[in-house]
Amino acid sequence: MAKNSKNLEKKLAEINAPVKAGIAALLEGKKEPTEVYGLLSEFFSRKGKSLRPALCIECCKAVGGRPEEALQAAVAIELFHNFTLIHDDIEDGSLMRRGTPCLHVKYGLPLALNAGDGLFMMVWQAAQKIEGPKRERVISLLLSSFTKVLEGQAAELGWYYKNKWDVTEPEYYRVIEGKTGALIAASCEAGAILGNADEETCKQMSGFGMDLGLGFQIIDDVLNIVGDESKYGKEIGGDIQEGKRTLITIWALRTLPAVKKAKLELILKKKKKSAMEIRAAITLIKESGAPEEVMKVAESLVDRAIGRLDVLPDGEEKKTLCALANYVTRRQK
Repeated sequence: MAKNSKNLEKKLAEINAPVKAGIAALLEGKKEPTEVYGLLSEFFSRKGKSLRPALCIECCKAVGGRPEEALQAAVAIELFHNFTLIHDDIEDGSLMRRGTPCLHVKYGLPLALNAGDGLFMMVWQAAQKIEGPKRERVISLLLSSFTKVLEGQAAELGWYYKNKWDVTEPEYYRVIEGKTGALIAASCEAGAILGNADEETCKQMSGFGMDLGLGFQIIDDVLNIVGDESKYGKEIGGDIQEGKRTLITIWALRTLPAVKKAKLELILKKKKKSAMEIRAAITLIKESGAPEEVMKVAESLVDRAIGRLDVLPDGEEKKTLCALANYVTRRQK
């Protein structure tokens, strides 16, 4: 399994090489002020998965398109995703990103915010370079998905603002459909559109991306509780420190005995939590069996995503998309 993951990470790097070059070219032309572009160059030097642009390019190829037809959309998508990471880390009070201190931790809040704003401007520099008869449709799709990401994040932040803890599973899914699922769905659909796929194929590629995105987010929630910090790249228990409402906490609070539920709830509701309290919350969550049960849900979503690929012709690209989907369920970071 480890060997397969390494091979797939190598494949991801190959697919994303033109995307990385495109981003580097944009940054190369914008070296000053270093208080913006120096921070962004450093941020992009950190190793990330770059799953979304790879999906965009592979979906284009899978329906018979050429990878260069999807390149600028893939670049715009990767730029936008990284913009959201910078701002999300600020909003969540996160400490680590890709194994390194977050930009706001290292450089302070004002510079990190401004760098994120600069990155959002670069998103549209890339999007304007999308060419072909489907250009306007794809730009409209990207704008729609970016808006859904914003709205999903806003809904989650609203839970914190209102101190809402009685979050239901449907409410959780609506949030992650926006903040995580929408962009992955758009990545896949944009690739299919630019590859000139028919409407049914485009619809199935969007569904593939949405199911994969939901599974991806749920697994991220699991890794934040039971992952290996040296591989995960973010602080374990960070979601507990931030007071995040996840499918894991929903399940744990629903299944724990009353006394343990009250103890977990008390820790989760605290604005500031000690390292000991975070460890205690993780222990209670593990005792509830929530990580294992939630992982089954994620695996089921990924299986459903893979089933949607039946609409594609058999070929190397379809195999790669299947492998990328399976990679999501066994990743450690």
